[in-house]
Amino acid sequence: MIKWRTYALYFLILVYVSGSIGFVYNPSFFLPFTPFTLLLTCFVFLCYQPLKKKTFIFAFAGIALIGFVSEVIGVKTGLVFGNYYYGHALGIKLLGVPLTISINWALLVTASILVSTYIFKNKWMIAILSSVMVTSIDFLIEQLAPRLDFWYFSGGLAGLHNYIGWFFVSFVAALLFQHDLKSGDKKISLIILGLQLLFFGVIYFINFKI
Repeated sequence: MIKWRTYALYFLILVYVSGSIGFVYNPSFFLPFTPFTLLLTCFVFLCYQPLKKKTFIFAFAGIALIGFVSEVIGVKTGLVFGNYYYGHALGIKLLGVPLTISINWALLVTASILVSTYIFKNKWMIAILSSVMVTSIDFLIEQLAPRLDFWYFSGGLAGLHNYIGWFFVSFVAALLFQHDLKSGDKKISLIILGLQLLFFGVIYFINFKI
């Protein structure tokens, strides 16, 4: 018998597939749903995780906090990622940073850690690979961010400063919290990362390259 969380996963996949197509043809209609899609993604992801373990919850929340604090420092000072500011597409802001961004930090870093454990057992290699994966996804999103009203850099697109910042923050988070996250579901992590790559990849290569 298929459990309810499996139906939730099927629905999430449908949202991403339809959304990636919808953004190509009618982005103004689909853009307001972005914060809700991020929340749904986080909900489905967490449904598959060992939430009975408090350490897992605290680690996930810890990454979200590190991501949020880094973004606030980044927006206010430009030290972490460069000079940038957020648009309105990602929802409610606190101190100039959308709250959904902290969720996305936790989601991407946790999923990347779990996928990295497929390949490595050494904590340093897991942290490095996780950071490379997170930064790579950010690189793809950065090409679309201004056009989707996500965020804007003063010089146009993000520069090397931004990617160094992303790698450093995700590396620190992965190194600090990977021990408490290793018991998570690796398959759903791979699916979530794949859906994000599919979503932003389709939008980029069809809408902006053809």
